[in-house]
Amino acid sequence: MSSPNPEQTGPPLRALAMVLISLAILFAAIGALSLTGSDSDEAAAESAAETTSAPAAVAPTAQAPAPAAQAPAADASPGSAAPTTSATPADVEVRVLNNSNVSGLAAGTASTLTAEGWTVAETGNFSEAQFAQTAVYYGTTAGEEQAAQTIATQLGVPAEPKPTSLESTAGVVVIVTQ
Repeated sequence: MSSPNPEQTGPPLRALAMVLISLAILFAAIGALSLTGSDSDEAAAESAAETTSAPAAVAPTAQAPAPAAQAPAADASPGSAAPTTSATPADVEVRVLNNSNVSGLAAGTASTLTAEGWTVAETGNFSEAQFAQTAVYYGTTAGEEQAAQTIATQLGVPAEPKPTSLESTAGVVVIVTQ
């Protein structure tokens, strides 16, 4: 009598074990994909947001300085300061480049800037020159200096004109050293 019972309960237990093993493998694969795929999804979303917001942001940039200059003449100066600050992140592309041996510095800084409303167009490494400290660099394009000053204040680092090694890089450049 003991032989029929193990034969009847054996296959269902093995089938249950196989189902559980299959689920464990499936969840492990989903976890691995979510860890590796999230960076590319965010970069694609940021690129799509940049593409759609950049053309729209160019037109208000040309129009925004005149009303902002007239608004302080009226008595609405606190209201005009907020739109100028909120328009700046959309108007200027920011590139965050790691200039150290510590991995992930550019990505961490880019996350901070994205949370503050800035459009981060690129993150990566910069090895063409060695920088002594983290700083924000701006060019001669309209709005870059003001945006760089704001970013520098948010990060607690200095803002400086672009050195010759960064002149070919468009937008505001944040070089992260540590």
